[in-house]
Amino acid sequence: MSLTKRYNLKYRPHQPSFEKSLSTYMEYIDPVPSLLSGGIQYYGYHLDALNSDRIFVLPDGCIDIVICCYPDNPSGNICGSIVRRRQGIFVRSDCDYFTIRFLPGYAEQFLKFPVSEFTENEIPVQNVLPHAAELLEMIASRPTFKERIHAFESFCRQYYREQLEVPNLVQYLTDKIFASRGTLQIGELSAETGYSTRYMHKTFERYVGVSPKLFSRIIRFQHVLNALEEPDKGTAFSRILELGYFDQNHFIKEFKEFSAVTPKKYMQQSSEQPLI
Repeated sequence: MSLTKRYNLKYRPHQPSFEKSLSTYMEYIDPVPSLLSGGIQYYGYHLDALNSDRIFVLPDGCIDIVICCYPDNPSGNICGSIVRRRQGIFVRSDCDYFTIRFLPGYAEQFLKFPVSEFTENEIPVQNVLPHAAELLEMIASRPTFKERIHAFESFCRQYYREQLEVPNLVQYLTDKIFASRGTLQIGELSAETGYSTRYMHKTFERYVGVSPKLFSRIIRFQHVLNALEEPDKGTAFSRILELGYFDQNHFIKEFKEFSAVTPKKYMQQSSEQPLI
């Protein structure tokens, strides 16, 4: 299958628990695509004992490499896409964490395994990457977020000679889903692409980790999370209505499926988190 070098800067996953609870949280999204930055975003934070049990992760369709930068014993896990809210699992507290986030479609070429094998799993990097020990040492030995980004990109230039690429079909499907904010009827794409639904699902799951339909629902959920950050609740409600839910019960049921709580409970919990 042919590959594309188009860059996907249309999607910024939203993880409110990290962004609101951790005053040290930072992220980097390169506006000018380079060797890797078209398909990779970075974020980092210091996790203390107070917050280690308060952080949870929400579905966003991405796959992350999470590195604990403990100088004497760095470690890292490959965290596959999740389909339901999960308590953050951290190796230790009082430690800097550095995360490489692969946007949908970009991780397969880096990991050399179908991304679907990582879905709902956390796997030590040593079990997957041939030079994992070198990567961990390079990242943990750098004292700043910016230097850790440079260390990772240096590692990639050494072991990955080409840009991360995405099959044209996967890029086309993700572009369509992003553009529709997750409201696209996936069945329509079979006629548009000329591929069977079965083939589309198989290819998409290999590179993204979930089916196109589930991914579309996750993207819609991410748009809901962004809408709920609106200070004007009327505006938030209008934005949510535009996302194509059949009725209020449908919205509540799907929101709870991904977040494990109702929208009302989520907003209560969100307001209790300290804002940066």
